Amino acid sequence: MFVNKLGLQHYRNYDALNLDSFGDVNLILGRNAQGKTNLLEALLVLALTKSHRTSKDRELISFGQDHAAVTAEVEKKYGTVQLDLRFSSQGKKAKLNGLEQRKLSEFVGALNAVMFAPEDLEIVKGTPGVRRRFLDMEIGQVQPSYLYHLQQYQKVLVQRNNLLKQAWGKEAELAVMLEIWNEQLVEHGVKIIKKRKQFIKKLQKWAEQIHDGITGGARSSN
Repeated sequence: MFVNKLGLQHYRNYDALNLDSFGDVNLILGRNAQGKTNLLEALLVLALTKSHRTSKDRELISFGQDHAAVTAEVEKKYGTVQLDLRFSSQGKKAKLNGLEQRKLSEFVGALNAVMFAPEDLEIVKGTPGVRRRFLDMEIGQVQPSYLYHLQQYQKVLVQRNNLLKQAWGKEAELAVMLEIWNEQLVEHGVKIIKKRKQFIKKLQKWAEQIHDGITGGARSSN
């Protein structure tokens, strides 16, 4: 998978940018605050439909503008794909080959990207929540069904928690409803856990091979 072309409009500090003729390896040079990180972020946003740096889409739109767009031509095994992702106050719109996608989860996976930034050290050093977020981003790119179950799990969790707040002193009346939410929570939660375990097993195999290459096969006795 290769990115042949990349276009930005009103994205961060870019009013308009069009890049093409990418090579196998690309080196981006520039002074501080010129937009190098923004350029890399745009590629990840195109892959995940969200930024790793902010949860507020408004921050991706240039100051004084009402929308932003990231487009790309991606060469895949079976041909090229045109990607178009737009942000505005009305939300996000994603298109594949000119066709608008009903759900963002149907757009995720069209471009696969892995980004390593200084803050990614928190995957090892940080809290379990950081590691779960990393797994969610990577698995979601290759298994759209995982994103569906993750979204449903989060929705059910919010509704269940709201129900628990309302249930104070009304346990008997809301017990049946709580049982329904618990069943749905378990249904989606089990599938999420299984996918994560499968991904971690594959990751472990690759990590062991890399570790053996670095250490010459020596393993720590600790």
